Amino acid sequence: MEAIQSSQQVVALDIGTSKIAVAIADVDEHGNAHVVGFSKVPAHGVQNGCIQDVALAVDSIRRALIEAQEMSQRTITSVAVALTGKSLRSQNKIGRLVMQDREIDTKSVRQARQLAMTFDSKVDAKTEDETIVCHLLQGFTLDNDSTVIQDPVGMSCHVLNAHAHLAIGSDTIIANLVKCVRRAGVDVECLVLQPWASAACCVTPTEMQLGVVVMDMGAGAIDIACYKDGKIELTAVAPIGGDFLTRDVAAILCCTLDDAEELKLTYGRIGVRPEDSLEPIRYVYEAGNEGEERELTRDQLVRILETRARELVDYIVRTFLAPGKWPQKAASGIVLTGGMSNLPGLAEMIEQKTGLPVRIGRPKEIKDAPIQLTAPEDATVMGIFREVHKRRRLNGTKASNPRAGFGILGMIKRFFIGDFSS
Repeated sequence: MEAIQSSQQVVALDIGTSKIAVAIADVDEHGNAHVVGFSKVPAHGVQNGCIQDVALAVDSIRRALIEAQEMSQRTITSVAVALTGKSLRSQNKIGRLVMQDREIDTKSVRQARQLAMTFDSKVDAKTEDETIVCHLLQGFTLDNDSTVIQDPVGMSCHVLNAHAHLAIGSDTIIANLVKCVRRAGVDVECLVLQPWASAACCVTPTEMQLGVVVMDMGAGAIDIACYKDGKIELTAVAPIGGDFLTRDVAAILCCTLDDAEELKLTYGRIGVRPEDSLEPIRYVYEAGNEGEERELTRDQLVRILETRARELVDYIVRTFLAPGKWPQKAASGIVLTGGMSNLPGLAEMIEQKTGLPVRIGRPKEIKDAPIQLTAPEDATVMGIFREVHKRRRLNGTKASNPRAGFGILGMIKRFFIGDFSS
């Protein structure tokens, strides 16, 4: 097999609750990913975006890597990994620097940035293992003026304000994720926040400017990213997803989780149609005699799914969107990605409940690419390619050395600390 050496070649690893995906791509100077290898295998040992069983997770990751290598005929030595997790949240901070000399120089810019990125574990942390996992510098403002300036050097003011978006997560979750990937036989080049990756390939610059909410709807979690004026203002993870619906079907019908998932994928939708009451569905009743079957009509299944889907959407709006007034701020509406977004009628229901336009976000087809990944559930891996390309370009390096330094604090700094603003 050919070993990956070029800085333009990227391997993306997306570890989800229901599946693990690996994609190998050659990324051109414009950030377009020409995928040459891809695999998707069932995930074991993962729940709500977090590792629950190291041995099972390592085995699943290893199988996905092997399949992608066989398809591409290339050897994978390092990967860029999507990071999510039920504890992921964000904080917008302002670093205020009182100017001794009114003229701004590079030193004062650096000092203001450092103030904006300060994280006091006693004040800012909700749990003892929280830390900054990534940050984006939004820009600078002068005194009480709200106009955002990207480069204030040479200008004058009394107070220089640096605005930063801090993504905060659990260093324990990161350590376990990295451990599993390394035990599967590869190094970690970097970690990319999953909601940022999904947005990178599915949302337009105009939508980000006008205001948009991105929801990556997976099986175990829903990753949320909200943008306004071209900048991210909210990063969060709701620890519920498509499995919330599947488990309800299994509980009510008393069938296995696998059968419930199959029923959801085959017959599920949001919104009952008149003909649904005439369509019978047979399934195996788990609590009965071996092989015992029962029957329900499609409208009964649809009502189960719709009830839970509405509860899920209500929770997201109430917990994450309403406090920041995103139903009013997101003029471009909501973009859905992830496997759950394929559920028929879901987008229309969310549009009805929020009053915002809703569309399904799909990665764009790349001309002449050997493999096309254009489904909503492919958004994360395709977004990883864009984020890694941007990161390498800004850093001016091919890749970080994942073996340099030891300990959890060393890992955090290597993988994240840095300004990845475009």
